[in-house]
Amino acid sequence: MGKLRYDNDGAVFNRAFVDYRGRFGDTINVHMVLEGYDDDLGNTIDFTEAYVEWRPMPKSATRYRVKVGAFYPRISLENVDPGWSNRYTQNSSAINTWVAEELRTIGAELTVSRRPESLGGAHAFSASVAAFVANDPAGSLLAWKGWSVHDRQSRFSDKLPLPPLPQIQPGMMFDDQNPYVEPFKEIDGRVGYYVNGEWRFGKKFLLRAMHYDNRADPRAEENGQYAWTTKFEHLGMQTTLPGDIGLIAQWMIGSTVMGPVMNGAHVVDTEYDAQFVLLTRAFKGHRVSARYDHFEITQNDSTEDDNNPEKGHAWTLNYQYSFSDRIGIAAEWLSIKTHRCSWEYYDIPTTATERQVQLTLKLRF
Repeated sequence: MGKLRYDNDGAVFNRAFVDYRGRFGDTINVHMVLEGYDDDLGNTIDFTEAYVEWRPMPKSATRYRVKVGAFYPRISLENVDPGWSNRYTQNSSAINTWVAEELRTIGAELTVSRRPESLGGAHAFSASVAAFVANDPAGSLLAWKGWSVHDRQSRFSDKLPLPPLPQIQPGMMFDDQNPYVEPFKEIDGRVGYYVNGEWRFGKKFLLRAMHYDNRADPRAEENGQYAWTTKFEHLGMQTTLPGDIGLIAQWMIGSTVMGPVMNGAHVVDTEYDAQFVLLTRAFKGHRVSARYDHFEITQNDSTEDDNNPEKGHAWTLNYQYSFSDRIGIAAEWLSIKTHRCSWEYYDIPTTATERQVQLTLKLRF
């Protein structure tokens, strides 16, 4: 029920992954990521991404790209290293932690990009549209567990545990719900979509915006998993400040609902928003980063024993040093303060501050 991945665990095996990128001919790329965790949430080793990308040879300033398979929607500005790893901190922001937990595009995406010569060639614009299936339970963790800050990515076979909520107990309203979420399930046969736009100015500035709607039927349920209608707007920005200080900011606002409408609202009806700002500086093998997160969940329904409002913030400080391309170390301090109303069901304080210090050894082959 806490917001972090670890308690007082001591030395642990964090993750292992294989990031494969292959090229077939001049226009077809294949990308697969196999992720391994030493936990009981799914297969020991499973995929987090697997897709084929087609980039036809350009015949003008307009370029096209088609991706088919399972991949992350183009949201995170932090998780840009191999294996969707975070370049700047060990634990991702609340926004991108949730993306790693519950979101994946299992479908197809078309991207059109152009670098207008009339603007000197420094500006690049792109637009993407995607259609996807098998993401109907997305939103259930966010509503029933809340925001988190950690580094674990869900694999296709994972079963993510829910808190022992009163409403999913035998004889209660949602007792068909398993005590876990399988985020990548198709329940209602509907196709979701998102549209994404991006503007780059050289290597100095990036602006990204997205509208997402999984179009799930909030009344649908199958094999212990409910469909949640989950929508959001996302805005991300990256730039370089004086002194070669990198600035990254992301903002997300949306809603997720489930169940029939009662008393003017779905029986689970929540709105959510989160923001973060990150500053980073790299120099001679070192990198120092600092991030501030704010996150919130509001509730529109009045369902008994389903009290989901939440509000909190987090500070993260990270230092990294690379001895070589193969060996690196990192130290991170993280503090997160949360007020979550549903914690009263478990006889624990509804306001808590959690702190974590991690020392990490990274090996690359």
